[in-house]
Order: sequence, then C-alpha cells, then structure tokens
Amino acid sequence: MSKKNSLGDVDVAALEGLASSFPATQPSPSKDKSIKDKLEKDVTITLRIPPRIAKDLKIKAATADKTQREFILEGLKLMGVDVKDEDIADRRKS
Repeated sequence: MSKKNSLGDVDVAALEGLASSFPATQPSPSKDKSIKDKLEKDVTITLRIPPRIAKDLKIKAATADKTQREFILEGLKLMGVDVKDEDIADRRKS
C-alpha cells in the first residue's frame, strides 16, 4: 500500500525511492567562512595611552583610509615585527 500525505494522491514511497537514488547534498561552506577558518584567532591586547596620542592615531589612520588596527600593525612591521600582509588586512564584515 502506498503512503499518502497532504499532497493528495502522490505516491510518497515512490518519491522516497527516487530521492534515494540521488547523491546526498550538503550545503557548501561560504567563501568568507572558509577564509575565516584558515585565519588564526586574534588575541586582544589592551593598552592605556594618553588621549592626545589616541586622537592623533585616530586622525592619522583615518587620513590614510585605514583602521587603527591596520595602521598599528603596519607600524609594527616597519619596526621589524613579523607581520604578514594578511595579518594587516581589514577583517571586519563588509
């Protein structure tokens, strides 16, 4: 006896048999997620700086059209810290 459902006279058993002949599918990971998975987790650091330096940093980063994070990492790279270009890239969601 065929299974019936709210679709009327549809043979659900036949559809299930047909569906089982197709390969199983899984959602593909989004491009952004796969990139984020490859990146190391960032470590948060906190430092206290005088307000005038914070203001100057904010102005200089904005003038360079960079985030403060990018600006600081570029400065550390210039000082010889091993900072790669992918470390500097803006990681905020677009």
